Amino acid sequence: MTNSHLLNIGLGEFENSIAIRLARRAPMLLEKYGIKLLFIVAKEQVGAYGDAVDYHVIGKLCHGFLKLSLMSPLRCLLFPKVDLLHWTNQIYKFRVRVAPKQLITVHDFNFMHNDISDLHKQKKLFVISRSLNQATHLAFISNFTSQDVARHYSMKQPSRVIFNGVTNLNTQPPEAYDKVLKDMAVPETFLFHISRWSRKKNVILQLEMMQYLPEEHLVLAGTAGEKLEKLVYNTIERLQLKNVIIVGRVSGEQKAALLSRCKGLLFPSLSEGFGLPVVEAMCFGKPSFLTRFTSLPEVGGDVSYYFDTLDAKEMADTVRRGLADFATSPQEKAQKLKERAATFSWDRAVDEYIKYYIDILDGNVTK
Repeated sequence: MTNSHLLNIGLGEFENSIAIRLARRAPMLLEKYGIKLLFIVAKEQVGAYGDAVDYHVIGKLCHGFLKLSLMSPLRCLLFPKVDLLHWTNQIYKFRVRVAPKQLITVHDFNFMHNDISDLHKQKKLFVISRSLNQATHLAFISNFTSQDVARHYSMKQPSRVIFNGVTNLNTQPPEAYDKVLKDMAVPETFLFHISRWSRKKNVILQLEMMQYLPEEHLVLAGTAGEKLEKLVYNTIERLQLKNVIIVGRVSGEQKAALLSRCKGLLFPSLSEGFGLPVVEAMCFGKPSFLTRFTSLPEVGGDVSYYFDTLDAKEMADTVRRGLADFATSPQEKAQKLKERAATFSWDRAVDEYIKYYIDILDGNVTK
């Protein structure tokens, strides 16, 4: 769980949410199945999940050795002996199998859908395929991801789809966030986007869309590399946008406050393995405006609105129509969104992972 301390990124939230719930079930697993949990964590995370689990930190020297396939005979000296190892994402870089049974959760093959050269895609595919080849079993966070991997990787391992959960931030009445929002200096009503800005998130396209929605405001949360961040500010200046507010990186409380107040989430991403912000917005009964790419329709279902083109003016029309439709029965539609959000549960995800662990250890998993 080498990203569990990075709670502002999707992998960090995934690992931390899984770890918290596994740790709660650790006494039961030990008593009922004789399974003892060992968490691989960053140094500062040792002890973070209580005393019912053990911890292991992979030092820099050990990390370097494990990246070399020639060190395979020494893996027993470099890594604690375990029967099953669960790597919680597909981008780990170890070249050796350090346990007889090894499960990898694959979050996405988004690089195959990104605007990069074919050569770059093939290099990434080679590296990730090399990692997946170390696995005896796979898990996917969506049906789309499972199908996408099968299109690009010769998958011989047994696999299961285990949907991500969502941390429901909707725990306070809307008025509880008034001071937070006042300090952030956001408008009374607004559309909202949050992500780690990248080309695939279509942040620039959202800005271009806002020139056709002068009656609405957009609050933009997140950060980017220096080049893209500069492009964002230059685009706002070039288009003379007065209806865009940038709040940068936000805390959990600030994100909850913004979701509580917003009219809807803009998330016209080109590629997602799941789409966690969409479900977070659903928890507040807020509609999302999505592309039909990759996993987003699977997560958004029939309670979301979809962009049929990536033309800024037509996207603005879609948002305007969607907001008007939502306003026809806001309470009923908000309730349906919350009901859909409730189907994405971290507790259920952990229960499914535990069942997968037990089946793998018992040899009850077939392709």
